Amino acid sequence: MWLQIYLYLPLVFYLNPLMAAKCPTAPKSLQNVQICCPAPMPNWGVYNGECGSSGTQPSCRLACIFNATSALPANHNQLNLSQVRPMLERAFGMPLLIDAYVKNFGTCSNLVHSKYDQLTKLSHQIDACDRHALFYSLCAYSRLMMNCPTNLWQKANKKCQEARNYMKTCSWPALKMFMKST
Repeated sequence: MWLQIYLYLPLVFYLNPLMAAKCPTAPKSLQNVQICCPAPMPNWGVYNGECGSSGTQPSCRLACIFNATSALPANHNQLNLSQVRPMLERAFGMPLLIDAYVKNFGTCSNLVHSKYDQLTKLSHQIDACDRHALFYSLCAYSRLMMNCPTNLWQKANKKCQEARNYMKTCSWPALKMFMKST
């Protein structure tokens, strides 16, 4: 058994770069989240009491909201998933959409944490404040292509299906493409 594992591990490390190379160029439709999943945007204005003076920069505003809700406590870079749902429940009114976002934040938690340095080089967002909350939010939003509530998903749109299929097999290249457009 151990011999099989020792023979298998080098193969995994050898093939991993090849697997990434199999991803074709990302379709432009990856940027059409609002077309493919026309969900309402969060009402972050409900946090004006706590974060009204945080400024207009998305990174500052989201950093304040995530900190105020303990979803991303100050000076911590790792998302506190147990606080994400309560934060979203206050900003959204659709339970199915909240469920989708909670799932997406769970998927994005480790990804953003581990790839943060790479994401900072891709994003055009100003770094006036720490951008962890912004990147977690953008990642969760982009993943609506995968986890859009059924009643919102535009299943007849071939470009949306193409984007969803690409994201299923090439999630990291898909996120990089999405981040470059933000």
